[in-house]
Amino acid sequence: MKNTHQHNLDFLFHPNSLALVGITTAKTWHWTSTFLEGLIEIGFDRPLYLVNPKGGEIKGRKIYTSLKDVPGNIDYVIGLVNAQVAPKLVEECAEKGVRAIHFCTAGFSETGEEQRVKLESELVEVARRKGIRIIGPNCMGIYCPQSRLSFSPAFPKESGPVGVISQSGGNSIYLVRQAALRGVRFSKVISYGNACDINENDLLEYLANDADTKIIALYIEGIKDGKRFRKTLEEATKEKTVILLKGGATEGGARTAAGHTAALAGSRATWDALCKQLGIISVSNIEEMIDVLVTLLFLPLPRGRNALLFGAGGGASVLIADEFENRGLRVPPLPPETIAQIREFTPIAGNILRNPVDYSQAMMNLEGVIKTFGILSRWDGADFLVTFVRTGQFTTSRISEDHLNLLMSRFSVKQGLFSKPVAMVLEPSILPKEAEAILAAIRGCISAGLPVYYSFAAAANAINLVLNHTEKQPKRVSG
Repeated sequence: MKNTHQHNLDFLFHPNSLALVGITTAKTWHWTSTFLEGLIEIGFDRPLYLVNPKGGEIKGRKIYTSLKDVPGNIDYVIGLVNAQVAPKLVEECAEKGVRAIHFCTAGFSETGEEQRVKLESELVEVARRKGIRIIGPNCMGIYCPQSRLSFSPAFPKESGPVGVISQSGGNSIYLVRQAALRGVRFSKVISYGNACDINENDLLEYLANDADTKIIALYIEGIKDGKRFRKTLEEATKEKTVILLKGGATEGGARTAAGHTAALAGSRATWDALCKQLGIISVSNIEEMIDVLVTLLFLPLPRGRNALLFGAGGGASVLIADEFENRGLRVPPLPPETIAQIREFTPIAGNILRNPVDYSQAMMNLEGVIKTFGILSRWDGADFLVTFVRTGQFTTSRISEDHLNLLMSRFSVKQGLFSKPVAMVLEPSILPKEAEAILAAIRGCISAGLPVYYSFAAAANAINLVLNHTEKQPKRVSG
């Protein structure tokens, strides 16, 4: 059935009241508790009601035995009930003036079973008849820091410019948590699952016109209306940067997508062509999507592709140079006059001043590091600088105090301190002391406005993708 309710969806993200229907009353932790914990942690400050036929209380909050017993109207319901009773819940919601229901509930068309497909159709039919919009089923719903909506207690409270539309709930949680660690913040994140009513087209159209959203990140397994999707994408890319991760692009992935969200996947070639035609940044995994988001948000756009690489380790220098040049970025040699300036205060032994600059024996001299960076940033042959630190190459069994100090933000390079953009590569470690130091260093880099990457390849790939994107954009004539 064609959706005839294409009005503005802003009410979804700013409800005046909310009810969790079907939340568990069990003493032990249950997955339905995630929604309550998420709302409490982010500070949802409007009426919040809990409903379960067993009654009782959770965290000092009363549990109503039915929706009709809740005082006053309810704008938004998160449905945690069994799939079989979902249509009945829609009927009950209509009596309370509910405008939208997010069904986290699974067990509908994604199962492929005929009766379950019919059950989902019944759910839609009842909702349309009652004038209620549905998100899902089989999804996590909405995260909107501005209005204090969240489906995870681990999400940041601060807002940002990134809007996310994800068919998968798990992928949306992973994306937000991992990106947030590197400083990315979000305007609105929507996990929409089976999309029985509100679908990717509706959500994309909304974010394309949302003043709080500057970048749109999409995780799509399948689409409902290809023609409308292309048109909406085209409109979105005129004003905003769009990043797309297509799930189910292989035969095995497509088969899995059908069982995950009942999605019809489409061929990889079709999606690649779409991204190329519309100027969309196509990525192949969530990590790559996060790397691109970090680049867009924290790396001022370089004027060109010439990289100046600075770090410690001869072998590491070889590998990072290969990674950058393999992705179409250039690593030009330093001119003799620049090398001579650095040599005035840098020992010859153990330091290779070519590009990459291997500063192994002088890295702990922070004054020298900053001075060298200043010289390198003034060289016209470089468009941006990338520095790299590898804890794993330390020869001692413990990180020295100097290394800890370096990682924990005494490496005082800040974005804007020099005339060229600066990026940072911090390779992770599973050793507890190193992992702690790296986490502190990541936080320091975020405070300094630096993009952080976890590998040479990740940095090179993301910077190349963003440069590819900007190079293909039509030049705007300033008025």
